[in-house]
Amino acid sequence: MRKVVCINADRLPEGANLIKWEEYLIEREFINELEQKVFIISGINNKGTTKLGMRWHGYRADRFISPDLLDPTSMESEELIKESELADIS
Repeated sequence: MRKVVCINADRLPEGANLIKWEEYLIEREFINELEQKVFIISGINNKGTTKLGMRWHGYRADRFISPDLLDPTSMESEELIKESELADIS
């Protein structure tokens, strides 16, 4: 299992419990029906139903970054985080 850090815990579906800047272990990854790369995270809830009644399973991979890429003093880390936040807005 590899480690990732959550960089986007905004607008989560009901039942989701990610915490921004928390480190998680990936149990498995796959491409979902919407052709999104998705992670199943060890030790937390990985499924539920959205407010619109759609079922969800796993967390979009774009909510995470490798801990190796996360350096608080690095401009590259800051740019990756901003890109993630902008992607979540659209």
